[in-house]
Amino acid sequence: MQTEEGDTGGSNGLSAAGAFTSIRGDEQMDDIYAINLAKTIIREGFNEGNTERVLSIYDDAFADMSFSMPSFYYSDAKDVFRARLNRLFRDYAASMKVIIIDVVVNGDRAFDWGWHVLDLTSRIDGITLQVRTRYFETWRRDTARGWIVTSFIDNLDQAPRMPEEVIHEISTTDNNLLATRLPRDLLQFSAPAKP
Repeated sequence: MQTEEGDTGGSNGLSAAGAFTSIRGDEQMDDIYAINLAKTIIREGFNEGNTERVLSIYDDAFADMSFSMPSFYYSDAKDVFRARLNRLFRDYAASMKVIIIDVVVNGDRAFDWGWHVLDLTSRIDGITLQVRTRYFETWRRDTARGWIVTSFIDNLDQAPRMPEEVIHEISTTDNNLLATRLPRDLLQFSAPAKP
């Protein structure tokens, strides 16, 4: 996308240098900018190991559909997310990178998607891990708190592949995992269906 300054920036309206540009209209750009700032608060909360700072951007009644976890809704979602963050920050020093593909605003609702890259360093033995997920979030404008996350969905990122390669593998392999998308390590979900 071409910004007013001529730099190529993402569709979030930020140029490569981070300057705010008005591409979609001032009001919509203000909302996109506000959501970008909220994502910055989430990122900084992870980088500081500050559970409450991260949670400050989530609705009290949000839906959490994080990978490798059961789905949780409303106050249960926040309680479980708080416990996960507390444990994560106890065991690891975290550094998060947020890569936003796009933010779409529709009145007092919005959604965004992209990647979260979480670099973790064990506080016990110094071993480092990287967790790269692709995510999708929905947002609502709260009169008191501004833009807050109302639902969160993510899964582990996959290595990029050409569509033709994936179609060929789906069509020719004896393995049906790409067609069923059943996980190899969760046998309770891959057991034969009961009649």
